[in-house]
Amino acid sequence: MNAPAHYAIGAASALLIQKYLPAESVPETRIVWALAVAIVSHVVADAVPHAEHSLGGFYLVLELIAWTWIMLIILVGASQTPFGAVIILAGMAGAAIPDGLGMLSRVVGWPILVWTDYKLHFYHGKLPFLYANLWVQLVITALCSYYVRTRSA
Repeated sequence: MNAPAHYAIGAASALLIQKYLPAESVPETRIVWALAVAIVSHVVADAVPHAEHSLGGFYLVLELIAWTWIMLIILVGASQTPFGAVIILAGMAGAAIPDGLGMLSRVVGWPILVWTDYKLHFYHGKLPFLYANLWVQLVITALCSYYVRTRSA
């Protein structure tokens, strides 16, 4: 999936899990759950075969920086409370961690990072009955962004 889809799915997942946590959960627990469920959302979303980025190297870095800022404005900008913003940020960060570790593993080549990247992307594209082209990813991004904006407002 592309970065905006991962960010939106991660943020939506982070907000969704909050309603299933006990009311007496401390903020730290809520943040850890938001981060964890967003990492899982990345793995699940990547299991769907999908169109990939066509850019690489420096241009991909520029694209990722631009999408990160755009999605921060769209998703975090909707939050009415500082803690809501933290939950959304945890969701976005969790959704970015698997690909971030993957990029880092290719740069430094550390065996532990290569192994982690392999494990996090083991199911990449393995659901053969689905396909998410860029239009489908745009719809997913829009729906999840709408959920985040209405849920956190």
